Amino acid sequence: MSLRAEAVSRVPSGVRGGRQPVVRRAGTHLVALAVAMLLAHGTPATADQGYLQRDNLTSAYVYGYSDGGDEYPGEEPGRWELPGPFSLLQTEPVLQQLVFGPTFRNQESRTEVGGAAAYVNSRWSVPFQFSVETTWARRKRVASEDRNFRRVRVAADAEVWRRSSRYEGTAVALTGFFQNQNTSFREWEAGVAVTQAIGRRWNITANAFWRRLDLVGGPTLDAAVAAFGTSYNLGAGVRFGGFYELYNQAFFSDDWGMFLAYQFLPWAEFIVDGGKFQFVRARFLFSIPLETS
Repeated sequence: MSLRAEAVSRVPSGVRGGRQPVVRRAGTHLVALAVAMLLAHGTPATADQGYLQRDNLTSAYVYGYSDGGDEYPGEEPGRWELPGPFSLLQTEPVLQQLVFGPTFRNQESRTEVGGAAAYVNSRWSVPFQFSVETTWARRKRVASEDRNFRRVRVAADAEVWRRSSRYEGTAVALTGFFQNQNTSFREWEAGVAVTQAIGRRWNITANAFWRRLDLVGGPTLDAAVAAFGTSYNLGAGVRFGGFYELYNQAFFSDDWGMFLAYQFLPWAEFIVDGGKFQFVRARFLFSIPLETS
């Protein structure tokens, strides 16, 4: 199960064999791209974009349920592999693991620095994952007494049904998300995600959920939301993907975004992603397997 989630992305474990020089060059290019994205500035945000509208997307499902090369309990062994520029990293199923690391966000109106931690369990009959992220944020171009604030994000999901063949697989999961900034808003999301894996590299996901946005001193907005996403594993620890969210009555806009990730060590991964609302996020995540099969 993959946790490219609101707090954390899962890091596949158990790499066997070495990397070729071309893979090292690919990693260098990815890091350079990530730095360039973090230094970039978006267009000015409107007044009602005081907080980032879609950096909370539960990307574990929009970006694909499995990392492609990472088999998990219930997956048909020896699944067919789509073509790619690099070989997939060899992994072994992880039944329990911890994931943690620093996070950073940058947008036109603010920056955030914080940390995230998650627990992933594939051992039980209903695999699940739970993550928490806490950040310290600073608004840009505002008075010093109204500049700093804290934010907490909590995400969880549980896989309630799955099937798999040698060529593809399907997973259905219940998802939940909560985000809180005491002086500004509270947000809840609950829904379902369906992910279709094609071979061991390509995943397509559809999310449907209900969003409630409680603005402090303002209205409470409720809306049904639909989002679609995909991810592709290039091999050698490199994967990329994106999502599109349909127009909804909570944010009164559609949304889209992309991500790029590089697992440069068996237990470490760097992810950078961005969205329509002038948003760039970087995460440097470490994985500690607690139990393998």
